[in-house]
Amino acid sequence: MLKYNCLKAILCSMLFVVSSYSSAGYIVGGASTTITPQSNCWAWDSTCVADFRAALENPDYFGPDGIVKETITTVTLSEVTEESLSGVNMFIAPWVGDGDGFAFSSAVIDFFLNGGDLFLLQDDSAHDVLGTLLGMSTTGSDGSVSNGGAPLFDGPFGTASNVTQHYNVGQLSEAEILAKNGNIGGVNASGQITSAYWAAGEYAAGAGSLFIIADVDMIATTSNCGLPVCGGDYTNLNDNAIYGLNVFHFLRTSGGSSSPPGAPPATGVPEPASFMLLMLGLLGFVRRK
Repeated sequence: MLKYNCLKAILCSMLFVVSSYSSAGYIVGGASTTITPQSNCWAWDSTCVADFRAALENPDYFGPDGIVKETITTVTLSEVTEESLSGVNMFIAPWVGDGDGFAFSSAVIDFFLNGGDLFLLQDDSAHDVLGTLLGMSTTGSDGSVSNGGAPLFDGPFGTASNVTQHYNVGQLSEAEILAKNGNIGGVNASGQITSAYWAAGEYAAGAGSLFIIADVDMIATTSNCGLPVCGGDYTNLNDNAIYGLNVFHFLRTSGGSSSPPGAPPATGVPEPASFMLLMLGLLGFVRRK
């Protein structure tokens, strides 16, 4: 009897873990304010990207009954290491200062090159260390509005036009993008490139998807530019918000893996739902005993 009770306990624990993993969906992680103080309000767990982060977890946007039929879970990482990154599908870096970002840059780049998806919201030459290490630095732009086509400006959340930049404004180099097999995303009224993107495997064999923007405030939400909303309005879905959510959708659907890069390989490993059915069957067998 004792061994059956122990087996039941083990099976129930495994069911709980698998159920939790299955319900988490696609997991997006970013560094905490504690380890990215140079990000100020643009840190992943601070106010300027809070609306974007909430939109990713809004079931009307991402969920079984949402515009995109997949649940998104966001997490804050108190440290960015190989171990912590093994539990996420995507790492997002909003306006990470060069000094802060360099400390964990090796772990992030290894994560990306091994299939993790990477979302870089840069802005200026003091907040572009991760992009620079990947070959794409940020220089100043004239701040004019940006436009483009699918998949970033035209996607499941609608069509965005005249996406605005604010405060420090930047551009990327066409030569640097093309040298890394990238695609030009947004171009402003002066022909300056404001974003670039890569599907999984385009930057390098085995790498995840990548997006680099030259101004975090094209996606963030602030109120100090003289307009009611500066950047994305994720309640009313203005052009900047449509752009931001389309960008995320591209990264997700063009990504390196449906499970965290640190998870066991998919080959020969049951999907969570199938594994749960197996566990339920075993639990029923034990109960009959």
